Amino acid sequence: MILILADSPIVYKSRERLCEFYSLLNSWPQLYVDTAIELLDARFSDRYVRAFAVRHLDKIIDNDQMQLYLLPLVQCLRYEPYSTSPLADMLVRRALMDYKVGHTFFWLIRSELSLFLSDDPMNLKCRFSLMCEAYCRGNALYLDSMAKQVVMVNKLTQLSSWVKNINKDVASKKLRTELVNWMDGMQNMPSPLNPCECLGELVLDACKVLGSAKMPLRLRWKNPEPFSSLTNPVHEIIFKNGDDLRQDMLTLQVMRIMDAKWKNYNMDYCLTLYEVLPMGENIGMIHVVQHCATLFQIQCASTQLGSTFSMDQQLINKYIYDLCTEEKVLNSKQYMECVDRFSFSLAGYCVATYVLGIRDRHQDNLMLANDGRLFHIDFGHILGHNKKKLGINRERTEFILTDHFLRVVSHGKDDFKGSYMFKTFRESCAQGYLVLHYHRRFFLALFKMMRCMGLPELQRDDDIEYLFTSLQYDQVERQNILNNFFEVFDGVVKHDWSTTVNWFFHSVKHHK
Repeated sequence: MILILADSPIVYKSRERLCEFYSLLNSWPQLYVDTAIELLDARFSDRYVRAFAVRHLDKIIDNDQMQLYLLPLVQCLRYEPYSTSPLADMLVRRALMDYKVGHTFFWLIRSELSLFLSDDPMNLKCRFSLMCEAYCRGNALYLDSMAKQVVMVNKLTQLSSWVKNINKDVASKKLRTELVNWMDGMQNMPSPLNPCECLGELVLDACKVLGSAKMPLRLRWKNPEPFSSLTNPVHEIIFKNGDDLRQDMLTLQVMRIMDAKWKNYNMDYCLTLYEVLPMGENIGMIHVVQHCATLFQIQCASTQLGSTFSMDQQLINKYIYDLCTEEKVLNSKQYMECVDRFSFSLAGYCVATYVLGIRDRHQDNLMLANDGRLFHIDFGHILGHNKKKLGINRERTEFILTDHFLRVVSHGKDDFKGSYMFKTFRESCAQGYLVLHYHRRFFLALFKMMRCMGLPELQRDDDIEYLFTSLQYDQVERQNILNNFFEVFDGVVKHDWSTTVNWFFHSVKHHK
């Protein structure tokens, strides 16, 4: 109701009605987080309405939730009518109250500052600069640490630009030689991706230049924490110069929100949501998840790639089986736990990638952790923006669900479609989808807010229209919603051959 009233022209055409509306705001019951954030969208320009939303938001969200919604809240600063506003005050105050929130806030603001052009009619650069200065002045205790991170990012930017002019065959060797001179300023410091983690000594021998077009840097540090050798002995970060990581960050942040919604309903889909942090114009860092491999790496390690270039349908199940086997003896309990994690994570990513329209899925951006979790990386195409070859869509299914995966779900059975495990998996996907459908208004509002980021694939009405379709926005009957989702699901399972063909050509192109 509050969203309807706050957006109604009738309220603002009469002084009496407007005064009555303002009076209602003072006695309005506590808002939900979703509603409060939606009231900060561009279409709600009234400063009293925005202040009302901020008051409720400040009261209801803790620091963990603030971290979750920080990206859209920072973007909402663009919609404030004045440089000083209740939203700006709240963000700076909450950033100073919690170091982790403040750390992310600082880098988001700094990233935004690098994007503003000299032609800035709304003077947004001045607005964001004031907030950055206010935070830095109030954060004197950690200012040296932040400055050290900024210096490191500047050095890495210079290094990555220099490396691009060097032959790829010797780039890694040259990088390690150059890093020797800069080591002191790049170790024994908090991680820019997560201030709760400390980067110890730089492991020079493991630092290298990756072979992709932008030649990103992969860097490794020792983990100085006690007993880290038992679980996580190193920290690895990919530094990118030349790619806009804001779309990756937005996608992962929306997935975190989805994960939080699911967990409110006691649904844990075992998602692996790594950190991505833009730090300037087309520069940023990506956290490297340890103890995992891409499906293409798993495929290349198998003996059958060189002869057929196609992935054996039992390959993933056999890989998990081998991980759980020691001295030719299967650890059945470990195998069952890995399969459970695989099934839950597969269900979560099937639903999330379908709703968000994530495309360009192949063996190099699907990863499998040693504990069985499947996860996606590299979100360069979202909201149904398909990659095309000769004008033809390369992907013909709404999400990735091949027989390779379903054989793992069914514990290796070839005839999996009639199995209890397959039916349970199908139902798990449906339940996760219903939760997102229930919150469809919020996700639509969130992406409308994010249009101000200027992302190439989030600008037009057609981009938002994709979410209307995938979330069945106008559908209210539960059974109809389920029937429509099952129709999509069954179509993906039926046409898995098209994904297999795409993966075959990917293997041919990238096999060395």
